[in-house]
Amino acid sequence: MSVREMLLKRRSVRHYDVDYQVSIETLSSLIEAAAKSPNGNNIQATRYLVINDPILRNQMLPVAFNQQQVTEASALILILGDYKAFEKENIIRIHEQGYQAGYFTDQLRDYLASAAIDYYANKSLEELKIELVRDASLAAMSFILLANEAGLETITMSGYNSYLLKKVLKIPDGFLDIMLIAVGKGVKSGHQTVRHEVNEIVYLNTI
Repeated sequence: MSVREMLLKRRSVRHYDVDYQVSIETLSSLIEAAAKSPNGNNIQATRYLVINDPILRNQMLPVAFNQQQVTEASALILILGDYKAFEKENIIRIHEQGYQAGYFTDQLRDYLASAAIDYYANKSLEELKIELVRDASLAAMSFILLANEAGLETITMSGYNSYLLKKVLKIPDGFLDIMLIAVGKGVKSGHQTVRHEVNEIVYLNTI
């Protein structure tokens, strides 16, 4: 199935086979591929917390306003942004790894690292948050398409109490929670939705 076909057929699925399990190996493989998604300056700030422990999932249920996919889907994945990725040491380390792998010269390594460090140096916390959300959203969409390609269904979830989520999952400071994704084998198709016609959302040269 092409990417276009997957996008046209994709649905947000809320009802899952509770007996179907997606292995951690499968999830890791999907995440490994999704991590190849575009991200600013290749600082790789997106993190993935896989939640498959039944006890923890039950604790998550009221946090997510009792949405049943929290416990019925094979797994929950919390997409996070890591503010530590903006630190100079991380940027230098990643570009050094690229140099050691033979992807670019030492001159290009130094230029890219310096440009990235300077780019983030004076950004506000809100601007850094936007960077995290943008990169993580690209990775999340890649994960969803990869999961669909593997015959799985998903739903993205922003409907949860962020404070309680961090408390239940013991999320350390320095991480931004961006979205939850439930993934598993659907037992009931998600409903179709109406989308704007393309001429309502596309502007040419000016708005």
